[in-house]
Amino acid sequence: MAKYRALIIASGAFFALARAAGAADLLPPPPALEPPPPAEMQFNGWYLRGDVGVGASATSTSFPQSPDPLPFYIGNGIYDANATESSLNNAISAAGIFDVGVGYQFNNWFRADVTAEYRGGSRLTSLFVINDATNGAGLITQAADFYHADLSSFVSLLNGYADLGSWYGITPYVGAGVGFARNTMSGLSDTSVISFNGLATSSSGGYADDHSQWNFAWALMAGLSFDVTQNLKLDLGYRFLDYGKYSTGTESCLTAGSATLNACNGYRLHSKTDLTSNDFRIGLRWMIGDAGYAPPQPLVRKY
Repeated sequence: MAKYRALIIASGAFFALARAAGAADLLPPPPALEPPPPAEMQFNGWYLRGDVGVGASATSTSFPQSPDPLPFYIGNGIYDANATESSLNNAISAAGIFDVGVGYQFNNWFRADVTAEYRGGSRLTSLFVINDATNGAGLITQAADFYHADLSSFVSLLNGYADLGSWYGITPYVGAGVGFARNTMSGLSDTSVISFNGLATSSSGGYADDHSQWNFAWALMAGLSFDVTQNLKLDLGYRFLDYGKYSTGTESCLTAGSATLNACNGYRLHSKTDLTSNDFRIGLRWMIGDAGYAPPQPLVRKY
């Protein structure tokens, strides 16, 4: 009897457990997992930048026509108001560029920065010719002046950029800037050859003091930005820059056939057109702090 009683109790316990398991299967399923919040760009804004490059002059120098003002002419005093003048073979060599700046990334499509730039190593060369057939002395006079000078500039711009979206870590952009430029003309020398009636010739020469002047400057830009790391970006860019005019300081001249310097009546050589340049630059931008994407939130199962 004891054996049958144990068997009956065990069978009852089995059926009770089976019934409980079946009841558990009737419970509603747990709720679905909530998706993690989308990653959002974190803009704490500030960045530092630096660029190097080369600027190829987009315009040649252009000298003023008499009497606005009278030209820088070493053998001054040999021509009158009827003289014709021409400026030939003008050239300004390429300039080296170095700049630094600080900026702010406002969102994923707009940023702005302020840059300070030095441009140097540029050389001006020109031939200036005067023809005077009505000289007061009755002579047909011709003069050729060969100019050489160095040009350098300090340029500061406030720039704004529109980033046009990113593909595989590459971001094209366009931009514009406004500011000012301080252009310096230094070391100007002049070698002059003068002919009278096409026969007799004499040589002359002179120099001009160094001079700097302030100008309005503006720029248009386009380029590509590459993500090197989360915080470091490589920029390859083109810029068209207009940075104003230049002029010499006071001139000192040798009168034709003389070894005596004089003040050239206070004349100065200056440009009639702005200096413009096609600039090609490579640079780095360092995003200060965490400028990448926020990490995803941990998964939490709720019942």
